[in-house]
This record gives sequence, C-alpha cells and structure tokens, in this order.
Amino acid sequence: MIIIILALFAVLAFWSNMTIKTAVVRYATTSLMFIGLMISVVAMVANMHDHFGMKTVTTTTKTQIYSAGSAQQTFGVLLYQSVGTAGKENVYIYKATPTAAKTTLAKPDLKTTSSHVAVSGNRAYKVVQRTRYVYRNNGYKFLFGWADNNQQLKHRHVTYQVPATWVAMTPDQAKSLSAKLAPKTPEAQASAAAQQAQLSALAKSDPDKAAALQVAQIKKVLAIQ
Repeated sequence: MIIIILALFAVLAFWSNMTIKTAVVRYATTSLMFIGLMISVVAMVANMHDHFGMKTVTTTTKTQIYSAGSAQQTFGVLLYQSVGTAGKENVYIYKATPTAAKTTLAKPDLKTTSSHVAVSGNRAYKVVQRTRYVYRNNGYKFLFGWADNNQQLKHRHVTYQVPATWVAMTPDQAKSLSAKLAPKTPEAQASAAAQQAQLSALAKSDPDKAAALQVAQIKKVLAIQ
C-alpha cells in the first residue's frame, strides 16, 4: 500500500503544479504533496532497513535428540566441531530419531548461534529460540505488507541440553577414546575387566547410573569439564 500512496503523492504533486492557477494555492498544495511524498519514502526505507512498524517476538521449541554414537553404547553422545576462523561456533552432530540410519549435521549460519549445556534427567534435547520481526498491528501490515517481511527471522539460538548420561565431545576426542581407555598392563586389564563386569551388572538394574559412571570416566580421560 505504501507504494500506491507514494505514487499518489507524486501524481498529485505533479497535477497540482501543472493545473492549479492560483500561485499561493499551487505552491501550498504542491509543497504538501511533496512533503507527503518524502514522508512515504522515509517510512518505506525505515521499514526496509530498520523494521519500522514492527516488533520482535520470540518463540521456543524443544525436541528430543538421540545419540550420534553406536546403538550398543549405554551412554549418549553429542558430537561437535568448531568452525570458522574464530572457532566461536560449532557444528553439532546427533540423530533426529532413535532409528535414524544417518546422523543430523546442524550447521550455524549468519543468523544462528548454538551452545550446549548440562541438564538433569536422562534425555537430551534441542531447544530452539527464534526471534522474528512481526508487524505491530494490521495498520502497519496493510501499509508495508508488500515487502513480504512479516515473520522475518532476526536471530536463532540453538541450545543442546545434555544430561549426565550423555557426553559432548569432538570427533577427534571420540576417535582417541578407545586408545585412551585401553589398559596398558595386565593389572590394568584385570581391573578394567572387573569394572566392566560391575558396569554390565549395574546397567541391568540402574542403566542411568551405569551410563553416568561411564560418562564420568570418559570425561576424566578426555579432560572434559
């Protein structure tokens, strides 16, 4: 609608200047139409550049995610890898469903940031906060709706919630895990076998506790805080 109003002011300014005979009335009318034209241009630019007439609304969605590790593992795995020259953002790797054959690769972009935090419980979640621009009322939407910028995304933040039964680590850490956990001496092998037997027995009665103990051991070996 703002385009029509802008064009109308331009036409009326031209018409006033060309057809009104009385000089004072002509100058006054033309000036008024020109002012209206300029206000329309400024409003249109402000809407396109600074989202004039709009406000921000944030919505949150929460979905369960599943381990990127082997199905035989009793603990969950969330993989992440820093990207970019600054290394401030991460690519996250997980499975979207428990039966997914392939992992999901969640990449950041110019409007998306991500992080992972520890939470209680035994399930991991992906929490997405989306902040969008929406029109303050139908009047602004009627004026500027032609730009098709209603519900335009301003920012998205993704938080991966990781319980104590999960470990978040890099692919390099995951690759080195077997070697670091492998016992180096016969005594260590015997101790590891006894611990594994205890964990296997515990997993039958209290799988969450068994998983949490394994995760604690992995974090200690990999020096994960």
